[in-house]
Amino acid sequence: MASGWLCKGSGPPSSPPVSRLIAFLQQVQQAALSTLGDSSSFDPKTYVDLPLRFSLHRTSCAFRSLPRSSDGIIPPETFKNFVNDYFFEAGSDLIDHIPVDYVAEPADFLPHVKDQGLRTWALKVHAIWLELARQVAPSVEHEPDRHTLLPLPNPVIVPGSRFREVYYWDTYWIIRGLLVSKMFQTAKGMVENLLHLVKVYGFVLNGARVYYENRSQPPLLSAMVREVYVATNDTELLQEALPILIKEHKYWTSGPKQVTVLDGTGRKHFLCRYYAKWNAPRPESFTIDMQVAKEVNVNKQETLYHDIASAAESGWDFGSRWLRDGENLSTMFTSSILPVDLNAYMFQDIC
Repeated sequence: MASGWLCKGSGPPSSPPVSRLIAFLQQVQQAALSTLGDSSSFDPKTYVDLPLRFSLHRTSCAFRSLPRSSDGIIPPETFKNFVNDYFFEAGSDLIDHIPVDYVAEPADFLPHVKDQGLRTWALKVHAIWLELARQVAPSVEHEPDRHTLLPLPNPVIVPGSRFREVYYWDTYWIIRGLLVSKMFQTAKGMVENLLHLVKVYGFVLNGARVYYENRSQPPLLSAMVREVYVATNDTELLQEALPILIKEHKYWTSGPKQVTVLDGTGRKHFLCRYYAKWNAPRPESFTIDMQVAKEVNVNKQETLYHDIASAAESGWDFGSRWLRDGENLSTMFTSSILPVDLNAYMFQDIC
């Protein structure tokens, strides 16, 4: 059983309409699966991260004109050539960046670690910042209809591998590491990026992609602000952040994310849950979610899609805590759970 109370489900919300770009990239994603075949190397996220070389109209027309077999399959080489001709590589709209506050051996770095072997290892870990630092390409802001990536005001540190963009709760742990590395400016810039998302969207998105606009992640923004302030005594950051943190807190404490429950004595408690505004396959995992949904009745698929997206909002995608039987994704019931850890984050916010 998940760590948290159970609440009565209220049914899935309506999904906001997807952009024309996302709808098209989902078609490309599905074509990739049917053309190239399902394998351990197939990653549906790759196809919704592809920047367009040309306009959406020109690219979609070219896609529709591709030859297909009687069952609608595009020849593999034809499909590969189309992707190479009409798209840039996934992740190419993030440019390598050298943080201005990076130095190979920071002053006062891990002062309590005396063992030379451990210090050498720690400096190698510190150097990984150079591999993960990025700057959003100017084209993302100038030609937003060709990118699913969202523009951000400051350079970023990405989690790495297939996670090419900024993610909400990953950023908390990244900031903790940046502060150890004495990279205070980069850490503050990361916080300001998330504050920017709240100003634009009313909450911090799961990640800096258009297709993440339907959900958040564990609310750790106030903890990030606190960490940077403790390390830098930056009162200007506090002044900038406070009204934005209040705005994010209202997002998490408004329906349907917050529900009212009664305990055994009849006392009311206001508790929060993960509740994505989505009832369809996630664009970055469209083909995977559709496959999972085949295991349930059609009239239950929207609820399942919603609970899958809500589990992704939790950052625990996918822990057994969200599954009724502890094993099968088709038994997801995330939005019926009031997680202890989420409500601990919310309590921490007001302390």
